Amino acid sequence: MPENEEQQNFISLKTALRLIKADTNFQMQLIKNGQLPDKHTFVLYSLPGMGKTQGIREMVTDPQQLCVIDINAEFGGSLSMPISHVDEERQTAQVLHALNASISRLKDHALEYPATPHFLFLDEFNRGDEFMKQTIMQLLLENRLPGNSLPENVFVVGAGNTAENIFSDEEMIENDVNELDTATRDRINPLFIQLEPKEWLDWAYANEVAPEVVDFIGSKSYHEQQELLYQPSKSADGTGATPRSWARLSSFLADPAIKNDPVLLRAAVFSMIGNDCGNQFLTYLTTGDPLDIFALLQKPDQEKFMQLSTGRKMAFFSSALRLVEQDLESENSRGYAQIFLNYLQTNDQTAVARFMHTQVETGVLEQRYPKTNVYLRKEPKFMQLVMEMSVNNI
Repeated sequence: MPENEEQQNFISLKTALRLIKADTNFQMQLIKNGQLPDKHTFVLYSLPGMGKTQGIREMVTDPQQLCVIDINAEFGGSLSMPISHVDEERQTAQVLHALNASISRLKDHALEYPATPHFLFLDEFNRGDEFMKQTIMQLLLENRLPGNSLPENVFVVGAGNTAENIFSDEEMIENDVNELDTATRDRINPLFIQLEPKEWLDWAYANEVAPEVVDFIGSKSYHEQQELLYQPSKSADGTGATPRSWARLSSFLADPAIKNDPVLLRAAVFSMIGNDCGNQFLTYLTTGDPLDIFALLQKPDQEKFMQLSTGRKMAFFSSALRLVEQDLESENSRGYAQIFLNYLQTNDQTAVARFMHTQVETGVLEQRYPKTNVYLRKEPKFMQLVMEMSVNNI
């Protein structure tokens, strides 16, 4: 472990985004009062696939108030290996033109709505050549490019890797990044993001991640969840597991042609989460008793549901919502909503509380499943549950 690792103050992604949001609201209040804002430059550092970009997207309510630029993907390669026949002056002009074009829509929208905060998110901000580093630091620290200043209500946030891998107890890895000098580091607010399984599971419950994934990871111990959610590849060109890759695995599991073909399923799982995690997950799928959402809705079995683990109940509550909504939209409803409500009567308060927190309190139920939301709120039993959760502060 590096000598300075213990000095790093690791926080969860949710905490980091709350801090950015709170500071932004304060700075916007200064702007509205006619005062000059004292903007803080936040930079998120974390392992890959931790959901930084997704988190920023969810923090900003209107997509027009956000511009995301992946510096490494869009500019890193061409700048790290300059084309010999393009002189530096011309290349510089091309890069500035590309950056200005990328942020022009955000700038125009910010000028049109000066009372609303807007965000420019620079992912992999410390990759690329020396010119790119200087240009990006102008955006981060001064909110401007040469000849183009950003409006006061645009806030720039960076994300990237540290020069050394401080997130793992494994052998130290040197990352290919431009290190920041002392003067620059003094002007930014680095936020070191640590994987928090409970936060990821909350997100997974609210975002229809496959019930098999939610059930498999949710049933593990905290330490096991950490190891499963982030397992780096053992080779440079191999596959490892990250929170993002587990979520993306859902698209394969939703395809019956893949899920029901052992050969295709194995290939899909290994391609997304690597061999170690993949073998554990496939064992769960093939030898365990995977949660069958359809079966519980089509053939209600309250006794069987009561015997499910807390994690499985939570996975059901999250994953069944889309089916309930589709049933309510159908001309020939099969009564899934009432069946769902009956399952909510379980005495497993942890499972019900997680449903209330991730679906009801956050507004997910109302926004994504409007018919289900209306149906449930007309039911006294459901409103009683809402009141009980509120009174008991569960």
